[in-house]
Amino acid sequence: MQLDISARGVIGPLYKAARAKEGRALTVAAVDLLIKSIKPGDKVIIATGWVDQPVIAPDCGESDGPPGAVALARALRIGLKASPVILTDECLVSGIKQVARSAGFQCVPPDHLVHSIEQDKLLTMAVLPFPAGERGSQAAAAAVLDELQPTVCIAIERGGMNRAGVIHNMQGCDTGSSQAKLDYIFLNARKRGIALLAIGDGGNEIGMANIAAAVRAHVPYGEVCNCPCGAGLVPATPVDVLLTATVSNWGAYAVASLLALVTGDIHAANTGEQEARTLAVTAEAGFHDTISGSVTPGADGCSAQTHIAIVNLMHEVVEKGLKANSACRRK
Repeated sequence: MQLDISARGVIGPLYKAARAKEGRALTVAAVDLLIKSIKPGDKVIIATGWVDQPVIAPDCGESDGPPGAVALARALRIGLKASPVILTDECLVSGIKQVARSAGFQCVPPDHLVHSIEQDKLLTMAVLPFPAGERGSQAAAAAVLDELQPTVCIAIERGGMNRAGVIHNMQGCDTGSSQAKLDYIFLNARKRGIALLAIGDGGNEIGMANIAAAVRAHVPYGEVCNCPCGAGLVPATPVDVLLTATVSNWGAYAVASLLALVTGDIHAANTGEQEARTLAVTAEAGFHDTISGSVTPGADGCSAQTHIAIVNLMHEVVEKGLKANSACRRK
């Protein structure tokens, strides 16, 4: 998940900083947190989606994030019998529902999720909008947490507010004025003792506060941004475990793969076939590659073939690991 195929040049120092802070493999830390925090039927909030070009395309999001969120939701549903709920901007709800269906999910209201687990029927998730605006986001965060009572909140490629409350893109420009500030979910959840996991790749996502010094030192505009706030793009919202990857989707796929290995159910892992279908639907739903600037299957400047290859490699590791584990048990 940390192969710098896209040659952005930041994953090395970001991964090193996150790994040093955690003191162990980041996927192990993430899966450990999930397994300890989730019981069958528990709701898990997954925050994703990013309207990264609010001036050019104010109702459109990037293709990194939603595929990973859906793949990890599937792993949590299959491996841990969790009830996943994706939170995103209202304008992205319809598109993310399309991405979810590409992975086999039926999208239902949150209070219906537990029934599919009890009856062992259908893969279900909920996809809900979260309001934009400072006051609306703060009030909604408390209400959402009160209603859903999640045991884990996960952010995947979700822009985070810096100490001035501004969300930036990688050019150091303000992209948060029209976005839902999902940081408030994580800040409120932290006060309630809810487990928090974040996955990011560039340094401007929720959770990167864990390695703020590394972001300031190695990411352009980390120290001083390109907008009037002047506070840099490094977010101020911390989490329990931060996982960094070259592409955030890959980080989510890696966690799903390890969950499959630990739970012994290979169906929890993403597959190349599934990835191809999801990336195609992601483009059809209007999500764009931020680096190539095109609405085509792929993410962060890597083609669909590259993403499929990464997923196939991860799946091969799971297959071989499960066979090795089975052989050890027989002995």
